[in-house]
Amino acid sequence: MGQGVIRSLKCHYRKQLILRILECYDENKDCDISLLDAVVLLEKSWRLVTESTIRNYLVMLDLRKHSRRKMTTRKMTTSPLQMAKKARSECFFAK
Repeated sequence: MGQGVIRSLKCHYRKQLILRILECYDENKDCDISLLDAVVLLEKSWRLVTESTIRNYLVMLDLRKHSRRKMTTRKMTTSPLQMAKKARSECFFAK
C-alpha cells in the first residue's frame, strides 16, 4: 500500500482516537479502549480515506509498472550481436 494512503489512514485514525478520548474526558469517564474499539476506529478511518488518495496511488503504481515494462522491452530488443558490435567499436575508438 502506498505511503500516502497509509499516512492518510493513520491521520484519520489518530483523529478518531483523540475525539474518543476527548469524549470520555468531557463525560468524566475513564477512557478504556478495547481491541474491538480500535478495530471499529480503524474501519471508520478507512472509510474517511478519500477515493482520490487511493486513485493517485494506483496511477503512480501503474506508471512505475509501465516504465519497468518499457525498460524490459528495450533490453530485449538489443540482440547479443548488436551488443558485441557496440562493445567492439567502443574499444576500437578508445585506443
